[in-house]
Amino acid sequence: MVSLEYESDSPSVDLVFPLGGKLLPLDNGYLVYSALSRICPTLHELKNISIHPIAGIPQSNKQLRLTSRSKLQIRIQIEHIPLVYEFLAGQTFNIGQDQFYIGIPEYKQLTPCSVLYSRLVIIRRCIKPQVFLEAAQRQLEDLGIQGNIDILKKKNGQLQCRQLVMRKEIGTFPIRGYGVEVKDLSEEDSLKLQQHGIGGKKKMMCGVFVPSWNNQNDWNQQT
Repeated sequence: MVSLEYESDSPSVDLVFPLGGKLLPLDNGYLVYSALSRICPTLHELKNISIHPIAGIPQSNKQLRLTSRSKLQIRIQIEHIPLVYEFLAGQTFNIGQDQFYIGIPEYKQLTPCSVLYSRLVIIRRCIKPQVFLEAAQRQLEDLGIQGNIDILKKKNGQLQCRQLVMRKEIGTFPIRGYGVEVKDLSEEDSLKLQQHGIGGKKKMMCGVFVPSWNNQNDWNQQT
């Protein structure tokens, strides 16, 4: 029997499922995770798993239009793939009256890059930018990762402050966080950050780090 507990030496990959459907709410992290957990209860039990933000075309009514390039990507330890595969591959899930189809996934290995970013990182009780950065730096240090961390900025210079909306029976609860970039990572630390992430709510599309391919030539420049 495969343990659901985290094992530090077990590598992770991205399961990339084609995703069919029309419109998702723009803020969909909580909704997608809740819907997937209904058809795959193991998602709730697994400790070291994260779900990527879903790409699409934002609409004026706070909806996200899915395209042929929209994917459901789940970062998971290789040994845990059998625990979720049969519950997700080729299945459907519902959000409200809308139905979505999950295709057969491809496997994508994590790729090192000296610059990684996460669209939204949430750290409990860390709302002010400086407090947030200090807490994020501590989490990197706890993982043994060396890198320069900063909050991403919009084109107008403002900090990229975003929120995750939790929708429960008793009400709606927004949780605020920031877009984050980590630079000057070694190859080992880059893979480690992608595997572990930082912050909370990783199953709701927060704290998932991916390469910033604007810097894909960094490795060549360093060697």
